[in-house]
Amino acid sequence: MTWALFVLLGLVVGSFLNVCIWRIPRGQSVVSPPSHCPRCRKPIRPFDNIPVLSFLLLGGRCRDCRNAISVRYPLVEALTALLFLVVLARFGLTVQTVKAIGFVCLLIVTALIDLDLQVIPFRLSVTGLGLGIAGSIVAPPPVMRDSLAAAAAGAAFIGVAWLMWRYVLAGLFRRLGVDRKEGMGGGDLPYTAMIGAFIGLQALAVALFAAVVSGVLVGLIWRALGRGKAGQPMPFGPFLALGGILGLLWGRVAFAWYASFVGLIR
Repeated sequence: MTWALFVLLGLVVGSFLNVCIWRIPRGQSVVSPPSHCPRCRKPIRPFDNIPVLSFLLLGGRCRDCRNAISVRYPLVEALTALLFLVVLARFGLTVQTVKAIGFVCLLIVTALIDLDLQVIPFRLSVTGLGLGIAGSIVAPPPVMRDSLAAAAAGAAFIGVAWLMWRYVLAGLFRRLGVDRKEGMGGGDLPYTAMIGAFIGLQALAVALFAAVVSGVLVGLIWRALGRGKAGQPMPFGPFLALGGILGLLWGRVAFAWYASFVGLIR
């Protein structure tokens, strides 16, 4: 019963996250007006707003104007439900689970906004940063000192990476005659600080490693498939979000394994 309830909760929350992803970067309210078709503006009926199921029954089209509905809507709902189950399996019925679910929801919204518009809303990152620090008090780990240190380390990592890009790599690309745009946006700094506040220093190290490796691999594959152009920027937020989820779930375990492995070979 608990697993079924978490699936239903994840589907419903995922439907709301879809609203947030569309409306927040456009400065619109997430509660009013009710959900409607972006083409014909007709309100979506309650029986057409059932997560995943309504999409399948409608054949992926609006009931009124027959405009195609993006498949991303049911995918976000299903992904949210899946991650809720994984969090439940990892942390059980604890306060830690509530904090982890809030963190996962923030990551889903911000990652997809960045993917769409190449911007991470500053207010979401700052709000998440505050929630992560508060969560370290009511639902550790991490404890507050670790949360603050990880937030500072995350911001410092992005700051140093930006300086390296701006004053070292950008000059190298110019000498090679390659036109490259900024490697990172200003939103990545508070966003990474938020991730650190939620998961702590050890897990942040794993999260950043996963974000960089996955970003490089996807970038190389994208270019190899001929989908990306020279100098075309790629949003880093989705990779940071992936790293944040991996760090949340298994970051401390992975860091402990690595530390013991290094200790053995020494």
